[in-house]
Formats: sequence, C-alpha cells, structure tokens
Amino acid sequence: MEKKAIYYEDLKGRKYVKDFIDNFEEKTRAKILARIEYLEKHWHEVRRPLVDKIDRDLYELRVEFAWNNARVLYAYMFKDYIVLLHGLLKKTDKIPENDKEKARTRMLDFQVRYDKGKIRLNRI
Repeated sequence: MEKKAIYYEDLKGRKYVKDFIDNFEEKTRAKILARIEYLEKHWHEVRRPLVDKIDRDLYELRVEFAWNNARVLYAYMFKDYIVLLHGLLKKTDKIPENDKEKARTRMLDFQVRYDKGKIRLNRI
C-alpha cells in the first residue's frame, strides 16, 4: 500500500519543504521530487542510504549530489501519509539539533491542528 507525501503548511500557508525544493535548479529539483515519489511507493522497504531514522518519529530522506547533501525531514502520520516537514542542506555528519527541532515543532503543530479539525486529509 502506498502512502501520500504532503507538505506541512503553516497557518500563513507557507510550505517550507516545497520552498526548499523550488529553490534548486530544475535537474536537482527533479531528483528530489523523484526520491519523494519513490518513498511514497516503497516506504515499507526503503532503507539507508536513501532514508534514515533520526529519532522516535522523525526520518530523513537523503538526496546526495556531487556538491552537497539535501535532506528532507519527514514523519509518517495518520496511517496513509508522509508529512514533509523541513528541508536542509547537510554539511556535517549530524543533522543540527535546531533543524530537528523545527521538524518536531511542525509535526506537533500539524497533529494539533488535525485533531482540532483545522486540517482535513482526503483518504487515499
């Protein structure tokens, strides 16, 4: 069964991961989007080096380029969804704690707004 990847969107309508991806040139953007599509279809079997678990509920999608390493932090939520929370260029071995905290905060915000009925998700 596939999962649907969706962008986290804040109260002002900003989609941080979409903005992150859109800032790349076309070839790089296409590679990241293809990796997200692959994750949707193969989420149950994909492992390192394509993805890695960061902590209890947070994962990173890894996209490597000759010049840098892009990461998209995400969470599996509500059985059918992959919520794309935060994007970053990784220059060190570890993901900076402030980037993990941004993703955790967005995940919690998404959950709270969903629970209050402020976010509706179509069943897939």
